[in-house]
Amino acid sequence: MLAQFQQRDEPRGEERANVGGKGIGRTLDLSASRAYDSALEILGAYKLTGNFHLNLEIVLKDIDAFDRVTFEIEPRSQLPYSPDCRHVLFRPNANVHMDQFSEIIRSIKGRVGFDGTRPWWTRLFH
Repeated sequence: MLAQFQQRDEPRGEERANVGGKGIGRTLDLSASRAYDSALEILGAYKLTGNFHLNLEIVLKDIDAFDRVTFEIEPRSQLPYSPDCRHVLFRPNANVHMDQFSEIIRSIKGRVGFDGTRPWWTRLFH
């Protein structure tokens, strides 16, 4: 599954390029709480289900990247160090150039990227 693309000795919280049998992709550490907050803001809602996959889809649709990338979310069970951090592998679709893909990745990271350098108690109030 997705775990085969990642090196466990790599530093957390950084963007990593992956080249494997399925092509080029980028793995990002994303914040589940920031994805939830962004989805709330986009939809103008006051409460959502808390499903990270759906929240991420809402964010991707809002930045017009939903049809341009595919993504795989690493299972939560392998992430005991932070319940808010989710590892997601993004791959460009066939019609997306690398410069467009890089811009999409920057936009996703800026919108819902996980910041592991902040203390845990400040992430509670974000």
